[in-house]
Amino acid sequence: MKAKLARARNFLRAAFLGLSVAGRMAFAAETTPLIPHSVPSFSEDFESGRLSSEVWAREVTGGNSVEVQSDCVAHGKFALRLRCPAGSEKTWAFITASHLPPALQHHHFGRAYMFVTPKPPDRHIILLTAGTPGFPRNKYLEVATAHAKWQLTYVDLQGKASTEDYYSAGAVPTGRWFCLEWEFNDQPDHAAIWVDGDLVLATNFVSKVTGGRTGLVGAFTDLALGFRLWGAAPEAFDLYYDDIALGTQRLGPLPPDEKHKK
Repeated sequence: MKAKLARARNFLRAAFLGLSVAGRMAFAAETTPLIPHSVPSFSEDFESGRLSSEVWAREVTGGNSVEVQSDCVAHGKFALRLRCPAGSEKTWAFITASHLPPALQHHHFGRAYMFVTPKPPDRHIILLTAGTPGFPRNKYLEVATAHAKWQLTYVDLQGKASTEDYYSAGAVPTGRWFCLEWEFNDQPDHAAIWVDGDLVLATNFVSKVTGGRTGLVGAFTDLALGFRLWGAAPEAFDLYYDDIALGTQRLGPLPPDEKHKK
């Protein structure tokens, strides 16, 4: 039996070494193990059918609205909907969780299922942030969309003049549920996003005032999800969020068995 296993290993090794460089890369990609399913340190699936005031606060301006509903969900029976009417300008609608667990306050990974319909305005729109208290005059890292692309940004709104450092890439899916994952690190300051398991953008940040590259936010104590318009929204749009989770390791999309349990 051992001899047969040894021959099989030698055969696979010889076959792999016979591949071209491109072939080896393709083989590695096909055989890369899936992300282990880790237990989140913070999560929200909205299956209670309401927002708990003990966990979430609402920040809503203009004619925007926030509600837990059952018409459009990723999994289970309920998901969050944030609605923006046509003609809105420089308004926002967020749900915010304060006092995140200490293990998440300097480096964490997040996951949320999202649905954008019909499309985001052709403007800079914040989708989620993690940072200090004091919204809207706080410091944070953000996942945003700008001109239909993803944008990662470091923002300081506490000083006399606001400062930011931002980078963009990739396209924001519309009209379907997708899995958005992100990484926020404050030591040094770094962010990344994945869509349906594929890396879209990863970048480091630097303070354009001090030149600093670490501790720019200080601590991710507050998580906010929803939207903030830095410009106008000529057309109405809806955002949906479901199955939000934060952890100290990358979480990956929900396994099929977990989706079916909800």
